[in-house]
Amino acid sequence: MTLRRSVPWRPWRYTAAHYPAAAKMAEAPELTGSPAATPWDPALAVALAERGVRVEEEVVLDDLLSDLETRVR
Repeated sequence: MTLRRSVPWRPWRYTAAHYPAAAKMAEAPELTGSPAATPWDPALAVALAERGVRVEEEVVLDDLLSDLETRVR
């Protein structure tokens, strides 16, 4: 949350709507540590707690690149 206080940013594909599909693709370890707040999307914290899978950016890289390609056109 330090970053959020210092730099204006908007989460990109980091919402409760995007998480389930990404979590299905991920072969990642379970989440560890203390849960963090997700004030931009409170439902995301609930989804993370329910599914408990960490999703690395590399898992959704094709989606991220596709988003960028669409914005450039």
